[in-house]
Amino acid sequence: MNESPIVVTGNVADKPERKRAGTGEVTKFRMAATERRFDGATNQWSDGKTLWVDVDCWNELGANVSVSVLKGDPVVVKGHLWTSEWEVEGGKRSKPVITAQAVGHDLSRGRSSFTRTVRASPTSPGVPDDASGLTATDGEARSGPDDDTAYEHVDGDRVDTTTGEAVAAPF
Repeated sequence: MNESPIVVTGNVADKPERKRAGTGEVTKFRMAATERRFDGATNQWSDGKTLWVDVDCWNELGANVSVSVLKGDPVVVKGHLWTSEWEVEGGKRSKPVITAQAVGHDLSRGRSSFTRTVRASPTSPGVPDDASGLTATDGEARSGPDDDTAYEHVDGDRVDTTTGEAVAAPF
């Protein structure tokens, strides 16, 4: 089978959702990648067309994405492109999907911090997923891209750790 490798840079368009599927777990989200072009005649940047694509992140990658990526985050996704097809009344439908191999924050648009996942040994159940002591279902603190405000992920939402208030994602 020929695979179509792809790298897409864009913004997460909806809250990543984690599910059990078949033989593993998958985290899914939709992303938007809008081209930007510089028009020399007007000396301004303008938006071009937007590529909307679904992203599937399986198993450990999906677990990390579900606690690290929020709606509105700028990301870079590397994976394989394929077309999901189905039939509905009125004809066939299709949409592009990327099965991700890697997902990361686009650091040209902000700052991020990295916490390496510590794998539990088979004899040590209940070991946290990372060195911070947080499990995959807990929030993870990280700094905001434009200031020194610390944010925490709580049930997939961004919360300011000093005020405890929900903060809108910059999308």
